Amino acid sequence: MNLLLYILLMISILFGALGQIFMKLTMNSIGSFPFLNKEQWINYLFSIAFSKYMWLVFIFYAISILLWLIVLSYADLSLVRPLMSFGYVITLWYGIIAGENVTYERIIGTLLIIAGVIFLTKQ
Repeated sequence: MNLLLYILLMISILFGALGQIFMKLTMNSIGSFPFLNKEQWINYLFSIAFSKYMWLVFIFYAISILLWLIVLSYADLSLVRPLMSFGYVITLWYGIIAGENVTYERIIGTLLIIAGVIFLTKQ
């Protein structure tokens, strides 16, 4: 795999993680799902659909998917799919910045996943 493909893959990973972050921002701005009140479900779903952050989710995911398809047209899935877990580092970083309950166990677990991915992708 050449350098350009790795760059496209890293951008795809970054944009996929940003899509997840904007999903979380959407849900933070709207609040918890009203499981017990069925009458509010439709309004809640409309609130999600028309959230300013949700549109960013669509944009970032669309670009991520397009770049992912380009990468897949050249690279083995068994090589590049494990690399997608680098997005965990980005979302872990967001969790730390956002003040989520990021424990040492989460950090160590994420680093172990990344170590495993590096091991898997050695050729």
